Amino acid sequence: MQEIIIFVIFLILPFLYYRGLFYIATGVFNKSFLRTKTGLQIHHLHYGIVFIFIASLLILFWGAGLYAIALLGLGLGCMFDEFAASLLMPGNRPLELQVYRQSLFTTAILLSVVLLILILLVSLPATFL
Repeated sequence: MQEIIIFVIFLILPFLYYRGLFYIATGVFNKSFLRTKTGLQIHHLHYGIVFIFIASLLILFWGAGLYAIALLGLGLGCMFDEFAASLLMPGNRPLELQVYRQSLFTTAILLSVVLLILILLVSLPATFL
């Protein structure tokens, strides 16, 4: 039961944080620090994916501890908070396809890094896992 309570709390936290921040300090959302520095369209949906990936690795290699459960809830909360908004966002399909075409190399590198992390984790001696 404790695991479910922790999961639910961390699932709700991103909604409360981001929606509260949006209505209290709207200027923060004009252009975030990471978007300014990298030029990338980084949203908390992306943070959620990273949190879920890390939680998945924790669960896969070390079992479902409280940290992994909290991180999984946090990741899903970040994703759910932006899910409907991203579906309702007006799109430009030709531009989307052009960006998709141009992202082949970057996506291949990202997938390679993820696979490398998995290989390294699997190859660690059992004493570390």
